[in-house]
Amino acid sequence: MTERIAPAPPFAETALPRALAQRMLALIDALGEYDGRAASHALTGLLRLAAGQAPTLAERTSLQIAGLIALDQGHPALTPEGQAVLACETESQPQPMLPTPQPEEPAAGPAPFARLKIGGAVYEVAGVPASDALSFRTDPTADWCALDADLAAGWSEIAAEILQRTRNALEDYVRMHMIRRREEEDPAGGNGFDLYGIGWEVREAGSALLLRLDGEAEWQTVPAPALAHAAGFRERAAAALVAQVRDLRERIGEDVHAWAKRLAAGALVEPV
Repeated sequence: MTERIAPAPPFAETALPRALAQRMLALIDALGEYDGRAASHALTGLLRLAAGQAPTLAERTSLQIAGLIALDQGHPALTPEGQAVLACETESQPQPMLPTPQPEEPAAGPAPFARLKIGGAVYEVAGVPASDALSFRTDPTADWCALDADLAAGWSEIAAEILQRTRNALEDYVRMHMIRRREEEDPAGGNGFDLYGIGWEVREAGSALLLRLDGEAEWQTVPAPALAHAAGFRERAAAALVAQVRDLRERIGEDVHAWAKRLAAGALVEPV
């Protein structure tokens, strides 16, 4: 059962008579009993707008990608291209009005409407019934995870949040932006690093890794579990900083989010 987005204000009349659009939608629904994909999301979405109805999330995504609608205060509005498509080969003869379709019952759970591709990773994005909230999952067998970002925030925000939720973005950011202070190497094996004013040293003591922040006299032993996933020395130094500086996310969280948005700039959105 298809999940619809939140109701929008009444739509303006289009070149396609509302009653005719309703009849075409009814025909497509009837064909759906024999053909699961009797019409594209873009076609059914345009017909819903012409019929005075709100398009589904999948339809709205397809129409936005095609440039046929734009969001006006969160609601879909036809672009000039969309108006021109509806004006093509239509007649303005009055048509008998059909009864307004009754609202469909909401689906039992999130209904996927888009596929988001970021690099080699693919995620499904779904709408939450009876709300504007979104969820995502990493594969069809995984559980849905709620998103803070919604369609009003834009796909770049959605993609950036998914990136930060599915990888250790904080540690990745530290590893990619930290600078090694080679001039501070010492015979004991210590190595200094800097991350935009946050300085620290690390050195190995047997199988343990020690860390000392700039301005501190004591070396701290980094818990082994915090380093279990890190292979190289640079990776271990980054993991050590994340493990030992408890407020690091609060201190550089905005920078990490901006970095994630840059990574997500090349994301590809496809309607399901």
